[in-house]
Amino acid sequence: MFQIQDIDPKVYRTNTRNATIRIMALFILVGFSTSYGFYSLFDNPHNPLTIQIIGALMGLVLVFWITAKFFKDKPWMKEAMYGWKLKRSLMHITNAMRQLQEKVAAGDQDAMKIMRFYHLGVTQMYTLEQNTSGLIDLKAEKEQLEAQMRELGLDVEQTTFELAKLKAVVGDASAAK
Repeated sequence: MFQIQDIDPKVYRTNTRNATIRIMALFILVGFSTSYGFYSLFDNPHNPLTIQIIGALMGLVLVFWITAKFFKDKPWMKEAMYGWKLKRSLMHITNAMRQLQEKVAAGDQDAMKIMRFYHLGVTQMYTLEQNTSGLIDLKAEKEQLEAQMRELGLDVEQTTFELAKLKAVVGDASAAK
């Protein structure tokens, strides 16, 4: 289950930028080290660039592993992980958008709740990333759904998302993409 949180956009951008810089610095260190290490171990006079690229790619894999294993729960990664989880939740909904829109048009209340979460999540993502043009594009559709939900007496503050609920509404195959 994912819950939309109230995050200050300036803090989000600052902290995600700092996390990115830390991970990039780690990749520079690890990437150069593994590249040089591979070059030293597997010296191939005919194609040293290939050996160095393979070493750098191994460094990249190592940085992904280090980040997932040791850094993802650190306080300095909080906003970056939140953004990643929000985008992942929105991606699940986007993959099932056509079926979801059909269900909303047919009056399915669970589909409306999921679509409302989508609108709130996209609005937050655009706000966090300062994408004002995206907010303008979404406004009419968002207001129409909000009015429809109010008419039916549904809570418009849909700040949680459960993949299982999406799968139940649109089917497993569409939601799992």
